[in-house]
Amino acid sequence: ADQPMSIPVKRTMFNANFVKQNEHCQYLLGADNFERKSIDQIDEDELNKIRNEAALKIQLAWRAHKSKKILKKRNIFKQTLYGMRTKRKLIKPNQYMDSVMETYRNEKFKQQLDEDFIRLMTNERTRLLQERSPWIMEDISDHIRGWFQEFYDKVGDFHPYPDALKSGTVLVLIDETFSPEEFREKLNEMNLSKEEKKKRAEKAKQKRQKEKERIRKEKIKEAKRRKKMKEQGIYDIADDIKRNENIINIEKTIKQYSIDWRLIDEYLNKNHEAIKEWVTEGELAIIHRELRALVDEYMRLEYEILRKALCMDLNKKYKPPKKKKAKAKKKGKKKKKKVKDITADRTLESLYEELKNEGLIEKVDKKTFDAFISDFNFVADDTRDEDHLTTLGPAKGDIKMVIQECMLGLGEFSVDKPKSLCLAGPLNNGKKLLSQIIAFELDAVFINLSPEKTKDYSPEQLTYLMHVVMKVAKAFQPTIIFIQDVHRVFWKKVPREQEGLNPRLLQKVIKSKILKSIKKEDKVMLLGTTDSPWSAKPAMRRVFQKSLLIPRCDYGSSFLLWLEVLSNYAGDDSVDDYVYSALAKVFKSYNSGDITDNIAETLNVRRRMKLKSNPLSPFEFLDHFIGENPPTFPPEEKLMEKFQKWYQKANKLCVARRKFFKKKNEKDKNRKK
Repeated sequence: ADQPMSIPVKRTMFNANFVKQNEHCQYLLGADNFERKSIDQIDEDELNKIRNEAALKIQLAWRAHKSKKILKKRNIFKQTLYGMRTKRKLIKPNQYMDSVMETYRNEKFKQQLDEDFIRLMTNERTRLLQERSPWIMEDISDHIRGWFQEFYDKVGDFHPYPDALKSGTVLVLIDETFSPEEFREKLNEMNLSKEEKKKRAEKAKQKRQKEKERIRKEKIKEAKRRKKMKEQGIYDIADDIKRNENIINIEKTIKQYSIDWRLIDEYLNKNHEAIKEWVTEGELAIIHRELRALVDEYMRLEYEILRKALCMDLNKKYKPPKKKKAKAKKKGKKKKKKVKDITADRTLESLYEELKNEGLIEKVDKKTFDAFISDFNFVADDTRDEDHLTTLGPAKGDIKMVIQECMLGLGEFSVDKPKSLCLAGPLNNGKKLLSQIIAFELDAVFINLSPEKTKDYSPEQLTYLMHVVMKVAKAFQPTIIFIQDVHRVFWKKVPREQEGLNPRLLQKVIKSKILKSIKKEDKVMLLGTTDSPWSAKPAMRRVFQKSLLIPRCDYGSSFLLWLEVLSNYAGDDSVDDYVYSALAKVFKSYNSGDITDNIAETLNVRRRMKLKSNPLSPFEFLDHFIGENPPTFPPEEKLMEKFQKWYQKANKLCVARRKFFKKKNEKDKNRKK
């Protein structure tokens, strides 16, 4: 129904059209009242006024354009700083060669610095020996004689001369010998009767027991406190740090470093010259230690002369000291019989060339961990359960960090490492890329033993092949022994189309010939990838010491992937800000390989040439996924559940977690009963 207005309004109807038409140059020229004036007909003042107005309009337009440009640059800088936008990476054709040459130049420069440093130490040592060795020996002798004098004046006897096997009179400097008062008590104890000695020993024993009991009670009290905190869900990380010996050593090192380098300014040391004062101090300490050992030999003779004189004064029989011999080292275990080398007459270079000619040794792509774009799972720590266990699985960034930790033992660090690593995940999810990255980052020899490479070998030739592979792998460390789709080696039933590859050829020799021959100190690792681990026998789980499941992309990893790859293809100005977040949200479950292929095919050369005139639309990427035959979809939930089910059995931590929950459920049932 029509509602009447509360306030009456007078409505006026107009027949005329008051909307002004857009004036163009042709309308102005055709108007009746338009008069074109020449410059001669315009006054000087009016002409200056027109010029000033024109200049003002041009300046306003230019300044507005410049301000918008500066504002846009500032916004791009802020977004880049916040990680919302990334700069386009221009990869030079000879970038890798330049980095190799730079590394070579740095190594040569370091070698020159090392030679200069050794020369400086040698010259400084020679100078100190020539100038200061007599004074050092005299100072050491005076110090030892003063030590003799102190004991004779206060005790009337001489302290036993420190043994040469225990660094000699260095023990006097670091107060590892008796003081005169302690030595007097020691002499008095020697003159006590057996009963008094027994009483003192008993008292000392009781004192030690009391101290042990006190320490035990403190440990029990601390254990109860920690248990109570754990039951309440409180995790005291500061207490763990305080107890960790490694962290204590790191803190000591940092403190010492800050003391040593507090007054050193390396900014002006452009030539990386050694600090001469430190070299002098170091060489002086070494010379002092060497000369003290020499002086000890002479002073030991002087000590015996003093003891003989003291025994003559006290009418005692002189007993010369017994020389202590160094303990003989225990003989090692019997050496194992060496395995016969069937290629003893061959050089390592010829064996390497043989594997290379047969296609087993491959050249890896120049890929670093930056190529595996991923993000961490930041929500996992906030969603822990009552037992302080995570309820969400790791993201791709967490898996990348675990792989980097596994690689530490294959580099310069002598840390524990797995002999074998299995990377599982859906197709086109980055498993092969990670394998290439591991080999390239380590600069390792990449030996491919996939069924496609070993199909031409018979079981009789396999022993020779494994011998050559392991000999080359150990000689040219670090080495990665790679098997693609390793589940084929442990197939329960070989499909008909795969029978020609003889995929189960390596099944019996992987453990006996490869893993058993890899020692703790060897920088060799067996690396396998699989996209169908449930189709293999349980023996595959026992072969790999560490198994990792590469998850699907989450929002964080998907956003970084779209941001990085799309910026490299389209540049900064061709993509709107909202596009990255929208694409990451819509395609977050897609595999990283599918996303990368989509961007590469959608933004081909012809499409990139039209970006200025025809802006990029997010629907183009959607059309590419759906328009393919067949369309590309993210991995199904059932498939990921199968991966998760296998991973729960393959990963040791998942097995331990399952056992923990099983025990907990049993305890809860018993309490209810």
